[in-house]
Amino acid sequence: MLRNNATTISALSRGVDLACVAVAFIAAATWCGYRDGIGPLLWMSGASRPGAVHSGDQYVLLLVLSLVVWEVMAQWNEAYRSHRGQRLWPLVRTQMKCAILWAVLLGCLVFVFKLSAITRPFFLRFFPIAALLLIARQIVIDLVLRWIRAKGYNQRGVVVLGDPARAALFSKLIQQEAASGFRLVPGESVATDGNNMVWRPSGPFDEAFLVIGPDSPPEIESLALSLLKQGKRINIVPGLFDVKLFRQSLDEFAGVPVVSVGGPGLDEFQALAKRLMDLVGSALLAVMLAPVMAVVALLVRLSSPGPVFFSQERLGQGGRRFFIYKFRTMYADAQQRLESDPLLYQKYVANGYKLPKGKDPRVTALGKVLRALSLDELPQLFNVLKGDMSLVGPRPIVPPELAEYGEYGALFLSVKPGLTGNWQVNGRSAIVDYTRRAALDIEYIRDQSIKTDLNILLRTIPAVLRRKGAH
Repeated sequence: MLRNNATTISALSRGVDLACVAVAFIAAATWCGYRDGIGPLLWMSGASRPGAVHSGDQYVLLLVLSLVVWEVMAQWNEAYRSHRGQRLWPLVRTQMKCAILWAVLLGCLVFVFKLSAITRPFFLRFFPIAALLLIARQIVIDLVLRWIRAKGYNQRGVVVLGDPARAALFSKLIQQEAASGFRLVPGESVATDGNNMVWRPSGPFDEAFLVIGPDSPPEIESLALSLLKQGKRINIVPGLFDVKLFRQSLDEFAGVPVVSVGGPGLDEFQALAKRLMDLVGSALLAVMLAPVMAVVALLVRLSSPGPVFFSQERLGQGGRRFFIYKFRTMYADAQQRLESDPLLYQKYVANGYKLPKGKDPRVTALGKVLRALSLDELPQLFNVLKGDMSLVGPRPIVPPELAEYGEYGALFLSVKPGLTGNWQVNGRSAIVDYTRRAALDIEYIRDQSIKTDLNILLRTIPAVLRRKGAH
C-alpha cells in the first residue's frame, strides 16, 4: 500500500511536470503569436488551414523533444524518487538544476536538428515559463505532502536498530520531523537457533534505520542481513550525529559503499575566484553606494557627539585580529555604559553579545534606523577591499565569542568572516540561541562555494527588506 502510494505520487509528479512543459510551450507560442502556425494548437484558435501544419512542423518537433528531454533529465537526477527525509530547498535546487540542464540540452538539439524556424523570442519565453512552472510544482507538491503526513496520512513504518543510546536519540529526531511521514514501530531483536538475530516488530514496517555506535550489538550485521532478505530497506546512520555540519558524499571502495565526511573546502582556483568576486563586488558597491554613505556620515555627525565611524577588534581568518568598520550607531561612551553596569553586561553576554531589541540604552535614535536598514554595515565594504573580510562568510566575532564555538573554533577561523552570510539571511539577532548561530556559521563552511556565495548574496536583499532581527 505504501509502495503504491509512493508510485502514485511519483507518477503524479511526472505527469504534472510534463503538463507544465506543454503549458509553457502553449503560453510562449500564444505570446509570440505563433499559435495559428502550429498544427496541434490550431484547435485552440479554431483555425483549419492545412498549410499551417507544415509551417509549424519544427515547433511540433521541439515540443516532442522538450517532453522527452525533460523526462531524461528528471530520471538522471532522480527527481521522482521518494524524498521523505529531505528538506524543501534541496528539492527545489534539484528541480532548478534539471530545468537548466533541460534548457541547455534542448538548445543543443535545436542546433543539431537545424530547427531554423525556432525564433529567439520564443526561446526567451518558453524556457523561463517552463522553469517557473516546474519549480512551483515541486514546491506545491512537497508542501501538500508535508501537510498530509503531518496529519497522520501517507505514513511509512520504520524501526530503529543499533546502539541503544544513539538509536533512542535518532528515534526522537524522527518523531520531531512529523512532516517526513515516518512512523516508529517498536519491537525487539531475538536470537534464533542458528545463533542469528531476527527483529520482531509490534506491527508491520517498511524500512529500518541502522544506527552505528560503540554499544551496537555484535549480532547487528546478521540482523540487518535478515531484514534485507525480507525485502526491507536499510538506512545506515553514522554514529557521529555532528557529521551533518560537514560536507558529505557517498562513494565506494572496491565495490563497498563508503560515506565520506569532511574534507577540503575551496581549492586554489575557487579561492582565487572568490577573492576576485570580493574585489569587484565590493568596489562596485562602494562606488554605487558612495552618495548614500556620504549622507549617512553627515547624519551621524549631526545627530550626536562623537566620531562618524565605529571600529572594533574582530577575529579574522587564522585568528588574525583586525578592526571592523561601521557607521556609529551608539553614543560615544557606549562601551563605558556597558561595562559600568554589571547587570547590563550580564544581559549582553547572555543574549549572544547583543542586547534585546528596544532594550539597549547605548543606541542612538538615528542608530536604530541605520541598524534596521543595515546601513551601518556599509563601511565594511572597505574591510572586504582590504582583504580582512569577504562579501560572504561567517559572522565577524569579537575575541571572547570564540569560546562559544568550543572545539569548532579552529574550523570557524579557517575562513574569512563575511559582510553577509547564513546568520544574516536566517534572522540575525532574532536567533538568540548561540548554538544555532554557531551551527549556521559551520554550515556555511561546510557548503562554501561560489554558488553558495551567490545564493546568499541574492537572499540578503529580501532579508534586509524584511528587517527581521535587525537591531
